[in-house]
Amino acid sequence: MPSRALLVCLGVLCLCLLIPSLASAKLPSTKPEEFSPVIPDFNNLSADWWTDWPDVTLDEREQWLTEVEKAWKDWSVSLPEEAKLAEQVKTVNLRFNDIRKIWKKRKELKKVSILPDVAFPADPTVLQWAESDAATARGRQRFDGLRLEKAQTDENVTLSLNRFRESVSALREKKTSDPGHLKATLNVFQAQVSHLQVLEEQSMINEQIALWDEELKYADAELTRMLKELKYSADAAKKLSAARTEEKSGLEELVRERSDSQNLIFETSDAAVTMQQQIQMMNYSVEALENRLQLRKQELLLAMNSVLNDAVEQEKLSFSKDLMSNAETVRDNLTRQLNVRQRQIVAWVGEDSKAMRKWWQQFEKVGSGLVRVRDMIDDVRRYEKAQLFVYQRQQGWWRTMGDRLVLQFQQLRTSWRNLANYELFAVSQQPITLKDIAKMILVILAAWACSRILNLILRRMVRKSRTSEQAAYTLWRVLNYCIVLITFVIILAMVGLDTSKLTLIAGALSVGIGFGMQAIFSNFISGIILLVEQPLRVGDLVELESGVFGRIRDINVRSTRITTRDNVDILVPNSEFVTGRVTNHTLEDPVRRIHVTFGVAYGTDPEQVREAAMAAAERVPVTFSNWQRKTEVWLTGFGDSSLDFKLVVWVNSNAVSSLGDLNALYNIELLREFNQRGIEIPFPQRDLHVRSWGEQEPPPREVGSAPDTERVDPREPLPDERRGSAGIEDWPGEGGDTGDGESGGDGGGDGGGSPGH
Repeated sequence: MPSRALLVCLGVLCLCLLIPSLASAKLPSTKPEEFSPVIPDFNNLSADWWTDWPDVTLDEREQWLTEVEKAWKDWSVSLPEEAKLAEQVKTVNLRFNDIRKIWKKRKELKKVSILPDVAFPADPTVLQWAESDAATARGRQRFDGLRLEKAQTDENVTLSLNRFRESVSALREKKTSDPGHLKATLNVFQAQVSHLQVLEEQSMINEQIALWDEELKYADAELTRMLKELKYSADAAKKLSAARTEEKSGLEELVRERSDSQNLIFETSDAAVTMQQQIQMMNYSVEALENRLQLRKQELLLAMNSVLNDAVEQEKLSFSKDLMSNAETVRDNLTRQLNVRQRQIVAWVGEDSKAMRKWWQQFEKVGSGLVRVRDMIDDVRRYEKAQLFVYQRQQGWWRTMGDRLVLQFQQLRTSWRNLANYELFAVSQQPITLKDIAKMILVILAAWACSRILNLILRRMVRKSRTSEQAAYTLWRVLNYCIVLITFVIILAMVGLDTSKLTLIAGALSVGIGFGMQAIFSNFISGIILLVEQPLRVGDLVELESGVFGRIRDINVRSTRITTRDNVDILVPNSEFVTGRVTNHTLEDPVRRIHVTFGVAYGTDPEQVREAAMAAAERVPVTFSNWQRKTEVWLTGFGDSSLDFKLVVWVNSNAVSSLGDLNALYNIELLREFNQRGIEIPFPQRDLHVRSWGEQEPPPREVGSAPDTERVDPREPLPDERRGSAGIEDWPGEGGDTGDGESGGDGGGDGGGSPGH
């Protein structure tokens, strides 16, 4: 333990000895390089001796400029005495003085504040905040002017650099022995010094902008702090209420004066007097707009002061989007009118400077008012933001956002109203706006909805068996046409056309129908006839003269839709049902009789055939039978190969699908029944008469022999002559038979069967 304590003491002693040595030790450092300005050689002038000028400090630039100016004066003394050279030397000396003036102005501007005499008190009232905000706004306007000046200076730097490059290019084209070389050298140096002057102006403005920007940021922060510390003031409320009353009375007076001035315009025919009155009206409009904006500012300050009052339970946000949009619109219109009036005066006055000055003073008054209006619009927008900030701090974020959403909805409604009232075109001097188009669309949608609802009601009545399907369909079609007609008349009235002049429209339509729409109108009238007379109804099974067979699905204005057995929809013009022959299988009584033809082999018992056919007919579900309408089987004839029968059966057409064939249904059941009972369906048969080959020719007659007296009529055949069946060749019999023989064969004809079903 004692040895450890001794070691600790020795360590502390060594540390105490090392601290002074460490304190006296110095870290290695590099000595800054001394500034050595580049002095141009005027006998061989360089183009880039000045390139480090923007990178050095102001003191170094002052030293550099002094040495360059001294070298310039020493060299300029040796220049020949020429008037042009002396003028250039004088210009260069002025540029040196201008650079020093810029430096002097730069030092003076550092002492100037962008916000002079602006106070930001603690626990302010709304009036104190408004005064500080107004002073800050004026400083911001000066700052905007300074930024415009900076933009102009940046453009001057570019132009100066271009002129310098042009002078350098001209110097390089000159040789040393050229007489113009000295003048080109002076031009280059003059361009260099001028460019340095422009660079100094740019540097000064950039420095001033940076300082003013910091000061404006400080002012904005102080204004925000004042909004957080605002206190309610009853005195401020009284002053603002009195100022608002005064502004309202002034606004009413301006409105009356403007109305009187507007009446005077129509009482004179002198162009100059009219122009004077128009300019006066523009002044009234500008002043009225200023009053409205000033009144709006006072209302916002009153609202901010009221929400700070703890005695007030609830205070709603005060926003007026209409005023701001209208103010901007009026300002733009007045600006355009001012430009038009100025061009008119220039055209009238011409070279008369005195008259031009007189008119221009009035124009400047209007222009100054428009500038004030623009500034006041910006003020109102700042006040609205300040109001929102104060309300959120006093009443809470959620409540303020709720009020703001309501205001946004009102603003959207106002914007939609303005957009809806925008005129698109005019019909008979009646303006058509987006609102009118929207109303027309709503009328059309309402008519469509009424038609659909009416259709649903009628279908429901049909389902509950309160009315027939055809009556419901006809009623819906007629009412639908009435709805279309009423909608058309309403739209004509909304467009602005005189509905009492529909007779003229009807006359024009009649001419159009006579020339180009005859077929369409004919189909339309035919559709009305079909709906009223009802020779055809939806669901009827019809057959047209053109061969179309199917059920009616729709009876429209121009055409009727028919669905065939192949599930093909065919649109048939309505006029074809009126002027052509139409077979309606379900007009009054859906029960109709069909004839199904078939044949059986000879030798079959007809009674057995009748029983089989009756049994087959009963198995078809569409067969209708009662005591009046019974199924029957008729023997209609004796065919070449079969006994021909007809199955006469009554069917319910409403139970028949338009996609099927009734004959096919009964033929299938007949075939099934005949197979079960063993009834044979015959094939066509033909008898063939065959003659043998090798028959010898008759011996020739002797000359002079008497003719055969037995054959009196040459048209009669010989006794041994045989005829084959008509149209069939004679062939020898099988096995070499030489005699006449008959053999039965099957022919491929189309007789003996039932006719096409």
